[in-house]
Amino acid sequence: MLDNLKSMAGLAGILKDLPKIKMRMEQLKQRLADQTVTGESGGGAVRVTATGLLHVVSIDLDHALLSGLVDTTDPQDKAMAEDLIAGAVNAALVKAREMAEKEVAAVAGELGLPLPPGGLGGLIG
Repeated sequence: MLDNLKSMAGLAGILKDLPKIKMRMEQLKQRLADQTVTGESGGGAVRVTATGLLHVVSIDLDHALLSGLVDTTDPQDKAMAEDLIAGAVNAALVKAREMAEKEVAAVAGELGLPLPPGGLGGLIG
């Protein structure tokens, strides 16, 4: 019974702080939208930039590096280029997820909110 009372008191505290929590989460969302990370593959031949909200904002292909590697009329070369792009996108998204997890953990700690086991892993992917 004592545990139930503690849980109810904790819930009441969270509900009381709901406007503050909502404001901080909106600030966090904006900060994550403004922050970017870059992932690359093929020794820098492909670079992908993504935001902390896991949105890809740019793909940069180094034509000098790719020109010797890729003939897009050759199916094998085309497949390799596609693999390089997918690899860079995934690298950027991994970095973006790590950045977002750190930001969310900091805000959750500041607000005294528990994170689910595994951090954001259970929430976004």
